[in-house]
This record gives sequence, structure tokens and C-alpha cells, in this order.
Amino acid sequence: MDLLVSYDCGRYGLARHEILDVFSRLGDGQAQVERSSVDGIAHVRTTLDAREVTRRCRSLADQGYPFRFAIKWVPVDYWCETDLDIIRKLLADKVRDRIAAGETWGLQVAKRRWETHHSHDIVVYLAGVIDRKVALAHPDKIVRVDVLGRRTAVSVLRPDEIFSVRRYHPAPIETPAPLISPPAPR
Repeated sequence: MDLLVSYDCGRYGLARHEILDVFSRLGDGQAQVERSSVDGIAHVRTTLDAREVTRRCRSLADQGYPFRFAIKWVPVDYWCETDLDIIRKLLADKVRDRIAAGETWGLQVAKRRWETHHSHDIVVYLAGVIDRKVALAHPDKIVRVDVLGRRTAVSVLRPDEIFSVRRYHPAPIETPAPLISPPAPR
């Protein structure tokens, strides 16, 4: 399975180390972490169930694990080329039926390195495919579309299947102390 993990721009090395440590604790010492085409987003491949990973990350945070660099974890269900018609077809063919008739849903579009369309236009075009009741505040399911340049990740998630460190650390996370000590005063 795949996950997208957000980190502070310029902190890929620290985030990668933290991600690998978390996966080692979860039992997948072979997880692969790569930079995506967008600074601040890592792509992770694992043999573990991605939704179980986010649940277990929440448990680690509850036990005091100090997530400092890998700040948001999002499971990915599908990948496709970044093209509105291709994304819309994916939603019609594979996503729509994953939202039951009685469930509410919301669409989240995170667009990075793709200036072809305005985010509002993307939402309007894609939302028309799913004929279920929309709930913007507290949907039963979130259809998440992460545009990362030429590739797009699509997920159908319950709100609790996304792990965000910000929920555990509402105040800004402190930056670690520098690795090199300043010179001693003379």
C-alpha cells in the first residue's frame, strides 16, 4: 500500500529518518520512502495496510512518540495521470461506489505543481460524478485528490483514517536544536 506523508519543506532527511523509525516500530523494516515531485511530500510504499498505519500512528502519538517531522499521513487508494478527464473517470469507475447511498461525503483537492486549472474549477468538475449528499463540515467519507505534478493520488477515507500531528500538538512544533554548538564565549 502507499501513503503520502507531509513534512516541513527542506526537512526531507529528518522526515525520512522518522518515517523509517515509525515503520520499524510497526513491523515493516522494508518500507520505502521517496521524495515526491513536490517538496514537503514523501511517498511511502509499505506491505502494511495504510489505514492500519495511520491508526497505529495515532496510538504511538497517544503513547508519547514525538512526531516532529512527518506531520501528516494519508493513505492512497489509486494513482493516475494528472488529467481532469482521467481523474473524473477514476472517480466514476472506482470511487463513487465506495460511498454508500446513505453516506455523506466531501471532496478535498490539494493541487501542487499543476497550474492548468483553478482548484474551484477542479472541485466543480469532479464533484458532479458522485451523486451522494455532500457534507462539508463532518462527512462520513472524504474523497481526497492530491495532485503532485504529473501524478495524482486519489483516496476514499473516513476522517479518522488521516493522521495529523497537528491534532496532537496544536501549538507550533519546536525546531530541534542545532547539531553544532555555538562557540563558547571568550
